[in-house]
Amino acid sequence: MGSVYSCLGNSRVKCLFCSASRDVSLADFPGHFSTLSMDKNRGFSEEYEGLAVVGIGHTQNAALVPENMEKNRFTNVLPYDWSRVKLQTTNGNSDYINASYMPGYSKSREYIAAQGPLPSTVSDFWRMIWELRVTAIVMVTNCTEGRWTKCEHYWPAQGETCLQRGLTITTASEQQHTDWTLREFRVKHKDGTGERTVKHFHFTAWPDHGVPQCTDVLIRFRGLVRQHIEANRTRAPTVVHCSAGVGRTGTIIALDVLLQQLYRDKEVGINAFVHNMRLRRPHMVQTESQYVFLHRCIMDCLQSRGESDENISQNLDVIYANATALREFHKTAI
Repeated sequence: MGSVYSCLGNSRVKCLFCSASRDVSLADFPGHFSTLSMDKNRGFSEEYEGLAVVGIGHTQNAALVPENMEKNRFTNVLPYDWSRVKLQTTNGNSDYINASYMPGYSKSREYIAAQGPLPSTVSDFWRMIWELRVTAIVMVTNCTEGRWTKCEHYWPAQGETCLQRGLTITTASEQQHTDWTLREFRVKHKDGTGERTVKHFHFTAWPDHGVPQCTDVLIRFRGLVRQHIEANRTRAPTVVHCSAGVGRTGTIIALDVLLQQLYRDKEVGINAFVHNMRLRRPHMVQTESQYVFLHRCIMDCLQSRGESDENISQNLDVIYANATALREFHKTAI
């Protein structure tokens, strides 16, 4: 059983998977998928409905403080007190941001699930990036979708610089692709403590509350992010956000962890990991269609590589697909 199944390391909360469903082996997954799909996806519906009550007993007191309420994009997506990200309180700054720590395959705080910045919280967002030494931001929404603003445009245009509460942010490079855009930011602090590089992975082909048209494109995008994380070997969390920071955000985090588990352990626990995330932030993987999509991603990975353990373990660059593009991304603006 993989290290993704370690406990929270927090005595106030019981082991993550004591009440969650068991893992499914690589060999058994196609049959498991077929069973859940029977009778118009009845099995998926039952599993997903069972997640509705997970985490609802945790307090959200900080999010409900009057001065913090205006920092929340949605009144029903509030971070739990025990898992929320706390900013530094120097210079009279508030420690509140609508963001929550999320587990990874082997670390309890590998990601931060965050709401898309509001006009009033852009400076807090960049403060979080700086204080936690973040090297990668994964954005899985567009700033505007249809008639609706989903996220503030929190970065400057390519080659330009903006100032956010003592931080200078410069967009050093931007590479546009069909389904995503890759950017590199240079961030400096006014106190002269040096310059840091932050990579921005922006997936642009994902409808709100829905799923991408095919699994392959998201699997390849996830591969770019995973290679960056492994190449940097940093202890800093990777920030992931959409608009609310729960639906698309939860789906891409889950996909990253579950594919690691699949390759390393030859088993996968989708229901168990979504259960895990919901203990830390409400509504993670917000819709049943997103929950089903995670299963389809696993199925398509198995089918594309064949169902043997040997094939799954070999040639990960085929799954990651754009290894060359990522290497070039790391070389830009140097």
